[in-house]
Amino acid sequence: DGAAEQTRRWEETALLAAMPATEFDVSGLYEEHALRAAVVKPLADMCVSVIASNFKHRPTLRGIPTRYIHRVTELLPTTLALEVTAPLIDDEAYWKRCALSRWDNCQITDHGSSWKRLFFERNLADFLEDFDPVKTDTEVLMQTLAISKDYCFSLRLKQFLSHLDMEMIFQNLPTLCNLDMTYGVKQIGMEYERSLFGMKLNDISSLSRALKVTETLSILSLPCNLLDDSSVRILASGMQENYTLTSLDLSHNKIADRGVKALAKLLDDRSVLISLNLADNHVHADGGKYMGRALKLNSSLRSLNLRLNRLGDEGCRMLLDGMLENSSLAQLNLSSNALESRAAQTAAGIISSNKSLRSLDLSCNLLNEEAGRLLQEAMESNNSLSFIDLRLNQLPADAVAAIEARCKKNVASGKQIGGAKEIAAA
Repeated sequence: DGAAEQTRRWEETALLAAMPATEFDVSGLYEEHALRAAVVKPLADMCVSVIASNFKHRPTLRGIPTRYIHRVTELLPTTLALEVTAPLIDDEAYWKRCALSRWDNCQITDHGSSWKRLFFERNLADFLEDFDPVKTDTEVLMQTLAISKDYCFSLRLKQFLSHLDMEMIFQNLPTLCNLDMTYGVKQIGMEYERSLFGMKLNDISSLSRALKVTETLSILSLPCNLLDDSSVRILASGMQENYTLTSLDLSHNKIADRGVKALAKLLDDRSVLISLNLADNHVHADGGKYMGRALKLNSSLRSLNLRLNRLGDEGCRMLLDGMLENSSLAQLNLSSNALESRAAQTAAGIISSNKSLRSLDLSCNLLNEEAGRLLQEAMESNNSLSFIDLRLNQLPADAVAAIEARCKKNVASGKQIGGAKEIAAA
């Protein structure tokens, strides 16, 4: 027996030596794979595959246990018709696949942290930006609005060549809360025409009518639309009976004093407007006077931006005079308005007495050494201002440093007070 065993080992050794170095004995693996292939897939997996492959013709998720719905939707193609998928599929993973298959840059935080909302808001924005009533049937427009109406809360348009009636848009988007529109032309190249840019009278009139009836819109942004005083007066007429709008952005337009006067009338004791942005317009001293009068009576506005206007020293002074009697405004931006010593004196009075102001931007003005001394003295008794921008003025460095140090101290003390309140509440 020992000799036979020795002979068998020699034969195995010889056989292995004769095999090429890159070859292996795989005779046993085939049977293992064949055995696995012969095992029938679980019935649940087979049902999931069948439902997914036939979803286009028989779209339904009714009766499917919740734990299997995700497995069905992950097999569905992203090209299915929206009228089929919109009411049936809420799985965020599916809408994430749909969004990423169309757009490279998807900021979900801009769309309520919902992939489904992101997809429908961007899909509708793309459709409206490219819509041409000559080439596309209006029925397609109405169908797209109907599909999107339950999922669109925010709409951002960088061009709107069709100039559709905004009242019709609002009626078909009953959940719209945020509207950001610029009547421009993307990628115009060498085909520039002045008439393609900006809101027309009909656009402003239809938006004004829509503002009278909307019950959901809270944020309206109309930057870079060539709006002038006449346009703003029409727009303001639609806002007189509106009590939903809390944020209004009219920056980078051509609004002057008469337009500001119309807006100032909206800031009465019934106003709910919290933020008003009029940066980069044509507002002069009279506009500052009108806004200052409004601030004396208003108790809703928290943020006012008048950066890059032409208020001058007198206009800034009159606006700041209104701030002396205001107890609600927390952020004020008067950057690049040629503000000088008289306005700085009024600003110092506000800093020393106002308890609501948290942020003040006076950068890029004409403040001199005397203005710096006044502001520094006022900050010594201020416990609320946490940020003040004094860059690009003619102020001494030591005064600016002392003011900034006081702001940092206010921030630190504010955190301590907030922590103490939390402990007391607990």
